Amino acid sequence: MVTYRFLTVTLITLTLAACAQAAPTAGEARTFANACDKANDGKRIALTGYLRFPDSFTGDQSVVLRLYETDAFEGTPVGVQTSFGTQPNQVEMVGDQYKDSDLKVYLANGQVAPFGTPVRVSGRVYYPLVSQNFDCGLENPLVELAR
Repeated sequence: MVTYRFLTVTLITLTLAACAQAAPTAGEARTFANACDKANDGKRIALTGYLRFPDSFTGDQSVVLRLYETDAFEGTPVGVQTSFGTQPNQVEMVGDQYKDSDLKVYLANGQVAPFGTPVRVSGRVYYPLVSQNFDCGLENPLVELAR
């Protein structure tokens, strides 16, 4: 009986450890032109651009922000899966009615980057399971001021 308890506790511990997200780290620089290449699948890459809220979203845990190459917000963005909160690498929660100027992203160093601030976002590349207005996304982001 003790062996089964030990195995159960060990299995639960390993499962929880596998589910925990590692601390975000810097990725290898890429351009928007090659960010969504299949060769990047599962790798941590870094892109420099401008973040924006999607036109709409549901949920109160996270949002997939859109990262655009320029502040003209044209072309196909890259998604950035971002948790709501006021900790590093999070975005401040907004109400049901929001505008671009409501965007406040907490950088890795704790500073706030308001809408229109050029940022460098590192994250693990993933591909959405359902059709989106982006071809790929970055998860577990590290958000820094662009250099």
